[in-house]
Amino acid sequence: MNNYKILLEKYMQGIINEEELAELRRLTNNMNDFQLRDVLEELWLEDKGSATMDDAKKQELFGEISRHIQPSTAEEDKTTSRTFSMKRILRIAAVFLCFIAGAAIWMNNNRVEKPQLAPEILAVIEQAEKSGKNQAVLSTNGRQVSVTSEEGITKAQKGGAPQGKTTINGNTITTYHDSEFWMTLEDGTRVHLNYGTQLRYPIHFSSETREVELTGEAYFFVAKDKDRPFIVHTLNGDVKQYGTEFNINTHDEIGVTRVVLVNGSISVTPKGGREYVMKPNDMAILQPGETEPMISQVDITPYIAWNIGTFMFDDYTLEQLMRVLGHWYNKRVTFEDDDIREMRFTGEFDKYESIVPIMKAIHKVTGLRVEIRGQEIIISK
Repeated sequence: MNNYKILLEKYMQGIINEEELAELRRLTNNMNDFQLRDVLEELWLEDKGSATMDDAKKQELFGEISRHIQPSTAEEDKTTSRTFSMKRILRIAAVFLCFIAGAAIWMNNNRVEKPQLAPEILAVIEQAEKSGKNQAVLSTNGRQVSVTSEEGITKAQKGGAPQGKTTINGNTITTYHDSEFWMTLEDGTRVHLNYGTQLRYPIHFSSETREVELTGEAYFFVAKDKDRPFIVHTLNGDVKQYGTEFNINTHDEIGVTRVVLVNGSISVTPKGGREYVMKPNDMAILQPGETEPMISQVDITPYIAWNIGTFMFDDYTLEQLMRVLGHWYNKRVTFEDDDIREMRFTGEFDKYESIVPIMKAIHKVTGLRVEIRGQEIIISK
């Protein structure tokens, strides 16, 4: 490597002494801006991190370097009459290293393909926020914080989160029994948590995998990363994939995990079992003590309707239907006649409308008497 390149490297690392700086100035004295820039480009291209630095950053760093090692005549005279400021070198070196780090992060982020949400999904997110339903409790840094937006998560994590922490126990976010929450993980993966759901996730994913732990129901729009699989751990087994959309539900049936694949490719691995690959429109059911999942092709619409702002019930018993609505609208449900609990019901409702028209629709379809008394719903013949 040419001597001036070695000296430039030492200069940018902040380890050059006064004698070496004088030599660097002598060697670059006859260089014009274009020649100096070419030398710096060669050095940057030899470094994988800085090779991807954008033009604006390179221009800024080039200006810092050229002003210091190629000062004007007047500035040169001043410099020869005083001790060279090592602090100045270190400051510029720090700027350079920041650019290197930023470029490395840019490269890492560029290998990840973040999900692009459809306009309908963005509209649902906005609706959830406006309705006041976008709420959760975040456990982080040994404290609990109520959050209503992703900005709330960012603020809560500042200051106390150990940088580089990659264990699943880094954070826990829990939705109330009558709320939901939209959030973005570090890699850009978007997660929609249904009511009564808990997600444990690391503040920073590791360099090898992206792992979270789910109890409840969540819809995942996973960022594609060919080098790091995304793994969701549930009580009955794990779901693994590299970038797709799927829904996981662990609370519709006690002890049962349902996994519905919307698009892409995923696998499920029951506790103690082997890995099974799923296809789009597949539903896998994982049960305690079972080492093989039940996988079948289904109409996925009823299983994912909640994610787009709709309650959809396909041949539900009235008791199942009212359990969902009771949670969402924070109402106690009382059946005055036991036999009406098993009445079957098929229909769909807008999640964000008042409960009153929904109860009227149920009355109209079933002929049952439905009363709303404060926080209680009473259903009778």
